[in-house]
Amino acid sequence: MKHKLTILLTLMMATVLILSACGGGQEAPEAPAPAEPEAPAEPADAPADEPVTLDVGTTYIWDTANPTFGWYGYTIRYMIYDTLVEEMGISDFQPGLAESWDVSDDGLVWTFKIREGVKFHDGTVCDANAVAWSLNWTLEQDVETFAFYLYNFEEIVALDDTTLQVTLSSPVGNMEYLLMYVWIMPESVWGEMDYDAMMEFEDLSAAIGTGPYILKEWSEGEYLILEANKDYWRTTPVIDQIIYHEYATEDAVVQALLAGEIDVTDTDSIPATAIQTLQDADNVEVPIMGSTTIDELIINSHENGSQPASLWDPAVRLAMAYGIDKQQIVTVAYLGYADALGPVVPASMGDWHNSDIVDIPFDVAAGNKVLDDAGYVDSDGDGIREYSDGSPLEYRFYGTDDSTVARIMEIIADGLEQVGISAPPTLMDEDSLIALYPAFDFDLVYWGWGLDPDPDFAMLIFTCDQREEGGWSDSGYCDETFEEKYVEQGITVDHEARRALIWEMQEQLFNDRPYILLTNAKNIQAYRSDLFTGFGTATGDILWKAALLQGKPAR
Repeated sequence: MKHKLTILLTLMMATVLILSACGGGQEAPEAPAPAEPEAPAEPADAPADEPVTLDVGTTYIWDTANPTFGWYGYTIRYMIYDTLVEEMGISDFQPGLAESWDVSDDGLVWTFKIREGVKFHDGTVCDANAVAWSLNWTLEQDVETFAFYLYNFEEIVALDDTTLQVTLSSPVGNMEYLLMYVWIMPESVWGEMDYDAMMEFEDLSAAIGTGPYILKEWSEGEYLILEANKDYWRTTPVIDQIIYHEYATEDAVVQALLAGEIDVTDTDSIPATAIQTLQDADNVEVPIMGSTTIDELIINSHENGSQPASLWDPAVRLAMAYGIDKQQIVTVAYLGYADALGPVVPASMGDWHNSDIVDIPFDVAAGNKVLDDAGYVDSDGDGIREYSDGSPLEYRFYGTDDSTVARIMEIIADGLEQVGISAPPTLMDEDSLIALYPAFDFDLVYWGWGLDPDPDFAMLIFTCDQREEGGWSDSGYCDETFEEKYVEQGITVDHEARRALIWEMQEQLFNDRPYILLTNAKNIQAYRSDLFTGFGTATGDILWKAALLQGKPAR
């Protein structure tokens, strides 16, 4: 199982200059022009020619420099690679390597104007021909980390050096979103490799892109160094060097910030217990931002999984929902910096969120009544109800070895116990947890996602083919009706019609309960305000524009 939570929370790109708005034919969706960026902060007490370094603290950098099988470090990867279209905030986009685009009346042919003068870090040209090669290579090699975004791309050709034409097998209503996750890769690095060689390639040259920063050094578990791309097609970045420092714990990141060892924390690197301390500290700012991060209780829903038969009973799943005190999770584990969540799409994603869904409240009496009515009794008086075959409602409950996760799992287990269900938490390292897949050898798992800004991904993880090895499914859910709606929403261009389908899919998932959604946590970071000012926070990640807009003296 792969996920987009720890480092891939809120996938953000580093951009700075004002870009021209999307142009083209009458039917083209217009790409919004970014707002005028703030002027870079003057480096404090440093000569104008002093190199500028940004030190970032994190609990995990990434898994590999190779993006074809790397599932972590997306904030870093957006510093290194460009995409045709870029994220500008939750469900908002702007031009990237494609400065404009238009679409044919039938929605099947998209034509992109590719920027001139762009080069990869190794000096090779990135024009429409190079982009066409990269996209075709992505499909031909079936690059598992991002090829699925191009699922209905039928033909990709360069009409000339600045014109890319994409023909689809069916229309799409979210082309900008699909393209913002597909890195443009150089033929000079990848052209001679077959699939096996690609999947074994660990050289740092795997990180050659066209982005504002070049990967210079990486020591696994210790640090990563990015240096400014002086030939970046937008402008030379203000910050000359970005150094990511990996710490063993979130508390260590906090102490490093307070001590001045780092300038900014990465996402998901501040425990809620440290927020007040940071807010009270001199020269520290703590932006608290919205996010697409969700946490959930996964219920094994694969027909060939190893879960007991009782876990298939809708009454058991409903009783579980009544037995989970989400507000206690918000209060105790997040100290209020989260919202309880009902449908899988959080409110931060605007009208994609199904606001008609009324969440199941924490109600132990109601949960017990559901199981009483369904015939579940505790015949031996041990506090655990039994299924019709006499087996107890006792489930294996797994989560990662983390203090916050442990608190949340205890809250869940305590609530379930009150309705006669036993689910003692078992903590393990992430590799061990992932090893439970693709056999789906578990009953319950506590997990989380940083969802994409478009609802497609939130629905994709429940589709049948994602249950295969290398897929995104973590629940094993597969339903024909849901599958049909997923395909339909993917080819529905009208926003309201597509939104209605997404709402229906959320309702089906809410009632079937492959997940019991728990919380939508806030995105919290911190930075040294004595060294930086004006961090852009609109996207929910202060590293979104900081690397290009801000500066400080090198140490």
